[in-house]
Amino acid sequence: MLKRLRVRDLALVAEAEVSLGPGLNLLTGETGSGKSLIVDALTLSLGARASTDQVRFGADRAVVESVFDISALPVVVAAVEQMGFGGGAELSLQREVGGRGAARVNGRLASPGQLRELGRLLVGIHGQHEHQALLDPQAQTQMLDADAGALELRAAVALAHQGWSAARRRLDDLERLRARGLREQDHLRFQLEELRSAALRPGEDEELTAERGAARHAVRLGELLGEALESLRADAGAAAAIGRVSQAAELDPRLDPVAIRLRGLEEELVEAAAELRRYTESLDSDPARLETLEARLAQLDGLKRKYGGSIESAIEERDRLALQLEQVEDLDSAVAAAESEVLAARAELERAAAELSRVRAEAAKTLAAAVEAELQGLLLAGATFSIELRRLDEIGPEGAEAAEMLFCANPGEPSLPLARVASGGELSRVMLAIKSAGAESDRLPVLVFDEVDAGIGGEAALQVGVRLRALGRRRQVLVVTHLAQVACFADHHLLVEKAAGAEGRNLVSVRELGSPAERAAELARMMSGGVTEKALARAHELLEAAV
Repeated sequence: MLKRLRVRDLALVAEAEVSLGPGLNLLTGETGSGKSLIVDALTLSLGARASTDQVRFGADRAVVESVFDISALPVVVAAVEQMGFGGGAELSLQREVGGRGAARVNGRLASPGQLRELGRLLVGIHGQHEHQALLDPQAQTQMLDADAGALELRAAVALAHQGWSAARRRLDDLERLRARGLREQDHLRFQLEELRSAALRPGEDEELTAERGAARHAVRLGELLGEALESLRADAGAAAAIGRVSQAAELDPRLDPVAIRLRGLEEELVEAAAELRRYTESLDSDPARLETLEARLAQLDGLKRKYGGSIESAIEERDRLALQLEQVEDLDSAVAAAESEVLAARAELERAAAELSRVRAEAAKTLAAAVEAELQGLLLAGATFSIELRRLDEIGPEGAEAAEMLFCANPGEPSLPLARVASGGELSRVMLAIKSAGAESDRLPVLVFDEVDAGIGGEAALQVGVRLRALGRRRQVLVVTHLAQVACFADHHLLVEKAAGAEGRNLVSVRELGSPAERAAELARMMSGGVTEKALARAHELLEAAV
């Protein structure tokens, strides 16, 4: 579970540490107090995209850190160890916004991608934007597959579709080649012969360019190096000096290091002179050799321009043409083999898609019945909910059908797609019903709901609170809410407050309401905007009823 969330210099939060417990954790506060900032801080620690605009004015960076107890989550422990971030019962995910933008796992440098990968194993965040995702058939299909435990089957279909598409492309290439006929084949053979006869060698153009430069200046190079060698032979002073210093070192050992260095210099001079002689002897001022070099380089330049810009790309093109023409030699056999590959890949795709369709059909009935039952408890009596599997014209990477969720709020009316009939409040309750119905299949240990109660109130809000508390019995749940009818069910009630700080600027703070009196006062404020006797009495009623 999520144990702590630390925030420093994020937007209006100077510094805050939020401690959370098991069960249902509620965040409440005045409108604009900064409740969503706490959820934003959590998402940043889980690798969400960051912006320097989120850094508190006057600070150079913001830092957020979430600390999880993962002792009962072997899959997460294994993932942390596999990434090289050590083991242990606690996991720390830290993110810096601004500054160097560093990310850390258990105090060690990491990437935002690694934070996201671990976050996907830990937390599911459901905000109003996800309610809108309910209107997208593609997202509805994803929800159904997740509830059905069919994500691996879905991945297998995507892999089979990729294999079938690749086989189709290979067959299409061969069929196009066959359709081009002998003229195209003759052209390919001409290109291959041109490249083969050139006997290309990687790096040859660079070697010949250097040799050409030497050949062009062979006479002058010979003159300069001859003079240098003559100078080295004529200069006997260095040898005499070395001999004198060596004799002096015999008299005073302190001169030994100097004598050794001079002897080393003498050896280097001898080696340099030998190397210069070898180079001078290799110089070729023959005009015929220079002409040969120029012709070869011109040939190589022409081939480079024609076949990709480099010797290496021309060699790759030669090998590709050779392989292609090998296939052309028995093109009919190659096409027949490719057709067999396509048929086999298609059969595998259809098998995988059929299995996914079967699992989806079973899950659609089960999930729809469970959601419909949940909706009755959420004061949508008589509402109907179903999931229709609409066949696609062609099997795609996501299977042979798309799921579409249908809803009707009033008895006797036809069921229509959610996007056409659901109001904002109904959409919130449908989302909560889906999450409640699919809680067992959702393996994430932490669920976050940001204003899941939008657009509802009264008895419906109480029923939302009941469902959220039931979810809290199976998962750790964090909820941002404006409704006292929801907040009364909290196992841990956190109040977000905004007040003027020492600098005269508004700052956000978070504290847990530990006593019944504090909780009742906050519920009263939420219901009436002030703490009146009537509001307090109603708040105590809500708290007693929620026990």
